[in-house]
Amino acid sequence: MNNSHLITEDVKIATIQDAGRFGYEKFGVTINGATDTYAYMVGNKLLGNNLSEPSIEVMIFDFSIRSEVDVLFCVTGCPADVIIDGRLVNQWEVQKLPAGGTLSIKNMRKGLKNYIAFAGGLDEPKILGSVSLDTVTKFGEPLHNNQKIKLKNTNVSLNETNADLRDFEIPRYGAPWNIHVSDGPDTNKFESELKTFFTSKYQVSPQSNHIGVRLDGPPIAHSTFKEVLSRGVAIGAVQVVPSGQPIILHRGRTLTAGYPVVGTVASSDLGLVGQAKPGDEIKFTYVSVEKAESIYKKQFGFLI
Repeated sequence: MNNSHLITEDVKIATIQDAGRFGYEKFGVTINGATDTYAYMVGNKLLGNNLSEPSIEVMIFDFSIRSEVDVLFCVTGCPADVIIDGRLVNQWEVQKLPAGGTLSIKNMRKGLKNYIAFAGGLDEPKILGSVSLDTVTKFGEPLHNNQKIKLKNTNVSLNETNADLRDFEIPRYGAPWNIHVSDGPDTNKFESELKTFFTSKYQVSPQSNHIGVRLDGPPIAHSTFKEVLSRGVAIGAVQVVPSGQPIILHRGRTLTAGYPVVGTVASSDLGLVGQAKPGDEIKFTYVSVEKAESIYKKQFGFLI
């Protein structure tokens, strides 16, 4: 009998995610995966894992899990209380969960999600090359209480990890979120509305999810608003619906859309958008494509 498992003890909203499901968009299957990709990848990097190893994505509520064996782990994402058997430990650092011990995450704040990566990875079944949840195609399912999750390799020692890595950026989590936006395919159609878009404050709507982050605030469409011919849209595209409200399309986005796109969120800030809670304030700052690329390389470069 293989006793190399994690066993969930207190689960409200949690899933197993990886980098996403690539190569199937032409068949209508979206990428999905961890919405705060940076936090997810850093956890794997610190543990010496492949950057696309599955992790547990915990959303807003308390969570706890027990291990049958000694295992190294790392919790990244928004600030929270990370507890091993009653003892607080640091996020964004490699920690050890002893056999029989319980890891708990409580009091998540300034964001929406934490990521728990385990050294050696999780041995979870894949669909089309990914373990990530897809609520449209019904691939995968959320975690539940008393669920066993098999560990792939429990023989990873501390000196096989990157536990001493310190020269990386921990994002500034929390509202107000300042999100960098570059030009989109229809930016020139919003000439008179761009000032409103870049000087206004928007609130995250409770109707938001991993498909799109809906915003409430000053409308940025005028009376001659027209839909456009449906076409492919990128992750991070900021659509404007007829009411004038913007929607930031995220990793579970539909692949085509018929609303004009006022701009595109810089890749470096997509994780922050994925952390924004309902009611949080978002403001937008314009950045050129060249500057957005520079910011991305500076932030993600150490992961390569």
